Amino acid sequence: MKWFQKPQDDAASTRQLYAATILAAVDLLSALRNRSAIPGTLLERECYRAQELGHPLTLLRLELANWSEVLQTIGAERGEKTQAELELVLQGTLRTTDILQSEPLGSFIILLPGTTALDVPTVTRNLRQAVRGYRLLVPDSVSSYLRLHPWIASASLPEDGLTAHRLTETLEERLTAQRLLPPPAPDDEFPPSPPPLRLVA
Repeated sequence: MKWFQKPQDDAASTRQLYAATILAAVDLLSALRNRSAIPGTLLERECYRAQELGHPLTLLRLELANWSEVLQTIGAERGEKTQAELELVLQGTLRTTDILQSEPLGSFIILLPGTTALDVPTVTRNLRQAVRGYRLLVPDSVSSYLRLHPWIASASLPEDGLTAHRLTETLEERLTAQRLLPPPAPDDEFPPSPPPLRLVA
């Protein structure tokens, strides 16, 4: 049974689960409506839409683990251009319905409507491959590249919560855990062959 469907049998546990899910959805919608005077964030609006339509939603954040070191090498001005290029590279892996926002310090936030927690590994693999396939030349070099290593974490509705606040909390917890992991070995940094249409001059 999907999380938004009414149960067809009379099992007490199933009815309790359904009732709890409906109550959580009502609480979320009431909270959003009560705050109608305050402009809602994009995530809150998408959570509201997902609840009303009974669709899943995934919030994903990608951060470049070595962005500070990269900026020291290439400078702030080129760093802005690089982030803009990376935004185009990442957009190339997403659907037209997905929402990508670039944030400071080599960070990107992505909203994936209709994407469940089971779909996330595929999205993550595509994003990671796109970042690793991106080539960033070392200044004053024609053959030496800087390597970019992404941290990627996600939280999904309804699996990880039904509110924007809960999704954000879960995402930050998972991203913090990602930051504790060591970077991959150099041999694992780039795929054997870059994915097509992922190179940006």
